[in-house]
Amino acid sequence: MKVIIVGAVAGGATLATSLRRLDENIEIVMYEKDRDMSFGNCELPYYLSYQIKNSQDLVHRDSESFAKRYNIKAKNYHQVLAIDRENKSIKVLNQKSGQEFEEDYDYLILATGAHANIPKSIKGTDKDNVFTIRNVVDVENIRAYYENNHPKEIFVAGGGFIAIEAVHALNELKDTQINMFIRGKILGVIDDELKPFIEENIIENGVNIIHEKELVEITDKEAIFASGKRVPADMVILGLGMAANNKLAKDVGLEITEKGSIVTDDDYKTSDPNIFAIGDVIDVKNFFTGEKENLKLAWPAHRQAKYVANLLGGEKSKKQSFIGTFLLKSFDLNIGVTGLGEAKLEELGYDYDTTLISHTDIVGIMPEAQMVYMKLLFNKNNGKIYGAQALGKGVVDKRIDVIGSLIKMGGTIYDLYDLELGYQPYYSTTEDINNVIGSQAINIKEGRLPHVRISELNDIISAYKIYDIRNETAYRQCHIKGAELFTGDIEKFEIPKDKKVLIYDQTGAKASNTIKRLKNRGTENVYMLDGGMVYLRKYAKYLKLDLVCEEE
Repeated sequence: MKVIIVGAVAGGATLATSLRRLDENIEIVMYEKDRDMSFGNCELPYYLSYQIKNSQDLVHRDSESFAKRYNIKAKNYHQVLAIDRENKSIKVLNQKSGQEFEEDYDYLILATGAHANIPKSIKGTDKDNVFTIRNVVDVENIRAYYENNHPKEIFVAGGGFIAIEAVHALNELKDTQINMFIRGKILGVIDDELKPFIEENIIENGVNIIHEKELVEITDKEAIFASGKRVPADMVILGLGMAANNKLAKDVGLEITEKGSIVTDDDYKTSDPNIFAIGDVIDVKNFFTGEKENLKLAWPAHRQAKYVANLLGGEKSKKQSFIGTFLLKSFDLNIGVTGLGEAKLEELGYDYDTTLISHTDIVGIMPEAQMVYMKLLFNKNNGKIYGAQALGKGVVDKRIDVIGSLIKMGGTIYDLYDLELGYQPYYSTTEDINNVIGSQAINIKEGRLPHVRISELNDIISAYKIYDIRNETAYRQCHIKGAELFTGDIEKFEIPKDKKVLIYDQTGAKASNTIKRLKNRGTENVYMLDGGMVYLRKYAKYLKLDLVCEEE
C-alpha cells in the first residue's frame, strides 16, 4: 500500500509517523510546499519576543530525520499541483529544480492546513512592511524586518488568538508602541462578561486598542480606516483569521462547505473514498450536537491524524468528536475555554443557565495567591455541564482541563462539586474553584439561589427594587443606577412585598449568603446579581450600557 500525504506540519507529520509505527511495509510519501516540516506552530510568537533565540529550535524534524528514523520519504519545496482521481495520481512541482512529475497513490491524505485571511478590500497588504504569522519563515521575516528597520509603531490587526499572541510577543520589543485594531469584540470564543478583563489587561500593558469598523488601506507609515482615522504603522501584522487551503480539493471536485472546508465523514474520508483530509482544512464533529464545526486547534489535528493512521493500518478506533478546549496567554493574564459558549447555546435553543465567580487560585493569605474569574454553563434541568470559561493571573489551565474532562465523560454540576481534588495551600483552596462554582451552580439549579445574569440586567432592570449591600465607600465609587445602599443587619432588612428585589455586592459571595438567609425566613422575591459589581462594572463599560453610576 502506498500513502501520499500533502502537507507535513502538525496533522500530516503526525499521521506519517503514526502510520509507520503501525506498519513497516507501507510506502509513505509526504510533500510540503514550504521550507519547514513538522514545526511548532503554537510556539511561533515566542520567537518574535526572543524567548526562543534560534528559529530552527521551532523545527522538530526535517527530510533527513523522517527518512532515517521512520523510513518516510518527506520532501520540502515540493508543491502538489493537481490530483487525478480517476488514475489515483498527483502532479508535483519540485520548486527548486522546476521539474514536474507524477506519482500514483493508493490513498491520498490532504493535510494542507489553512492560510492567513487577507481581505481584498484592504489596499497595501502586499507592502514589504506587512506580515502574517503562519510558519517559521514568517516569524523569521518579521524579526529580520524589526532588526533592520527598527519600527517604532507596530500595528496589529485582529482580535483573535493570532493577534493577541502577536501583540503580547511584539510588546516585548524595545522602543516600540503597539496599536491593536479590533473590528468587533475581542476573542470571539469568550463570552461578553469576560471580554472586558482581556482588553483591560492588554491596555494596562501599554497597548493602544483601536475599535473601528473597517480597515481600508496600509501605507509605508500608516493604517487608514474607512472613517478617515489614521494610525501610525511602521510595521503591520495581519491577524484576521485563517481560511482553509482547499484549492486542490476544489479543483478536483471534492465536496466543499460554504465556508470553504473540505467535507469529510466520521472517518475523515472526503467525497472520494481514496482521499482523506485532516486538520485545519476540515470541519469536525461537535461533541454536543453531532454537527460539523470549524475548530482550528492542534490537539484535534493530532487526534485526527492518529485516527486515520489507525484506520489505514488496520486498527480500530473510537469515532471522534470534539468539545474545543484551548488555553491562551495574554501578557500576565491566563485564559482558558472548554465546551460551548452562551452564543452557541442560544443558537441551539438549549435550556441552559450560567453562573460567575471570583475566587483565589490558592489560599488567599498565601503571598502568591491570584484571582481567577470563571463562568460555568450548564443544563437547567439535569445539571449537565456544557462549558466553562476562566481567566486571571492565577492558575487557570488545570481548572479548565478538569471541567473539559468532565464534559467528555458526560459530567454534571453535581460531579463537579463532588470532585476530590488535591489540596495544599500553595496549590489550591480547601474547596477548589471548581468545587465552589459547582456548588453555586447547584444552588441556582435547585432554586436556593435565584439570580439575575449580568447579560439580562439591562432588559429587566426596571422590574426590580435594587439594593447594594457593600459599604458606603464602594457605593460612592460606583453603583447600579437607582440602587439603594443597605449596610445594616440582615434581620432588619425589610423586603418590599410588591416588587422583586435584586441585591448585589462586589463578587456575589456576600449576596449569595444574604439570599440564603432571607430564603430561610421565607422570603421568595429576592434575587442575586450573578458575579457582582466586579463583573458588571467592566461589562457595562465594555458594551456602553447606561447601568452604572461612577464617582466623578
